[in-house]
Amino acid sequence: MGALVALAPLWASAQTAESVFKTVKVGERAYALVGELTQRSPSNLGNNMTGGFIVADGGVVVIDSGGSKAGAEIIVQAVRAVTDKPIRWVVNSGGQDHRWLGNDHFQKVVGARVIASDAGKQDQQARTFQQMDMARRNVGERFAGTVAGYPDETFARRYRLPVKGVQIELLDVGGAHTPADLIVWLPQERIAFAGDLVFHERLLGIQPGLGLKWIAALKLLRDDLKPLVVVPGHGRPGPPEKVIPDSLGYLEMLRDGAKKALQNGAFDPVEAASSIDQSAFSYLVNYEDARFRSSNAIRMSEEVFKQQP
Repeated sequence: MGALVALAPLWASAQTAESVFKTVKVGERAYALVGELTQRSPSNLGNNMTGGFIVADGGVVVIDSGGSKAGAEIIVQAVRAVTDKPIRWVVNSGGQDHRWLGNDHFQKVVGARVIASDAGKQDQQARTFQQMDMARRNVGERFAGTVAGYPDETFARRYRLPVKGVQIELLDVGGAHTPADLIVWLPQERIAFAGDLVFHERLLGIQPGLGLKWIAALKLLRDDLKPLVVVPGHGRPGPPEKVIPDSLGYLEMLRDGAKKALQNGAFDPVEAASSIDQSAFSYLVNYEDARFRSSNAIRMSEEVFKQQP
């Protein structure tokens, strides 16, 4: 497959009024589900992310279960618009709410098995109350019926799904946006479903202590896997040279800005962060939120300062 030959949009026939996802074919058997770039809301059912699914010989592998029970139901509808094969597996690409709060629906109603990394399950369990509370407030009445369902199976670093017709590998990258992000890798077509490792067209958010790890994980994706197509966790799929820089370039800009501020005598991470010019990324959705930008700059500066002897 050429890198982008199959990236034509395909709208699911079972669209709701919310039009939660656009379905985009990215490979012979692989589809991206591209959600909104805005925040979680009743209209997107908490599915303000990009996920996807892969049609194997014996059934479907869904990548990320959505941010609510209703969000999971919409994902099932999107799959059914493409294939009537049973959904056998659900992969949680990370511990963020829209990656896993639909698990219970897939487990109890659809009959699928859910898999995540060891660290992913731990992150979900550690943040269940916080994420359920946030999602409930953002999604409102459409959050009704959502129950936290944890993965049926976990793995440590690397796992190959036992499916036929397509090779699917799960690679834990050791922390990026969350402590437990993973890549769903299709080596035969060199397609990477990158989850929250990659934000495209939308400003990312750094959690404490993860900024430099995130840079390393993105370089692993770009330089070691060398994908032809990247399906980001937010935004539209495309070639790596188009999709990855919105994350890697932004993080490297913050890191380099913090290092320069330190060399110029910045007293602490807050002072360093205030000197970083982020305007080169003003085209990203959510850039206008100054508190968001400030938090990112401070957290990266804290890591840079801690590295100093």
